[in-house]
Amino acid sequence: MEITVLLLYIGLFVISLILSFVSAKYFITMWKFKNRKKDGSEDDDFKRLD
Repeated sequence: MEITVLLLYIGLFVISLILSFVSAKYFITMWKFKNRKKDGSEDDDFKRLD
């Protein structure tokens, strides 16, 4: 019984780590997208967001 609870906690911890890493990457991408140059020189990096 205690081993299954421990495994469940470890699994939830791993899932939350992965989700926080992905959301941090998304936040950095959005930060770059918001602060990009207005002349359109960096728009090739953000083709998938349009």
